[in-house]
Amino acid sequence: MTPLYDQLKEAEEYYYEVREIPERGICGLQRMLYTVGLFYDIKEPTVGGRYCYKNRADAVQAIREWNGIGDPPGPWIKHKGRAGEYSNPNNNDHD
Repeated sequence: MTPLYDQLKEAEEYYYEVREIPERGICGLQRMLYTVGLFYDIKEPTVGGRYCYKNRADAVQAIREWNGIGDPPGPWIKHKGRAGEYSNPNNNDHD
């Protein structure tokens, strides 16, 4: 087993659609109270941040398409994390 394999397996205990994305590390989705979070740089017990999506379908599509450069695709609502908190300027559903 490699360290990356171990990290992916550990993340799968708490997240789904877990994968490594270049420049963003281990990423995964997790259902929140009102949104679905696309979490990145998962290093238990911390994360680099998350992007909040209104629904699962949009979050799944985003994590599958994201190349790790800039913000992920799709209609995410808000980013929260080490890089600060900000809304998606291309989305009209701001919190």
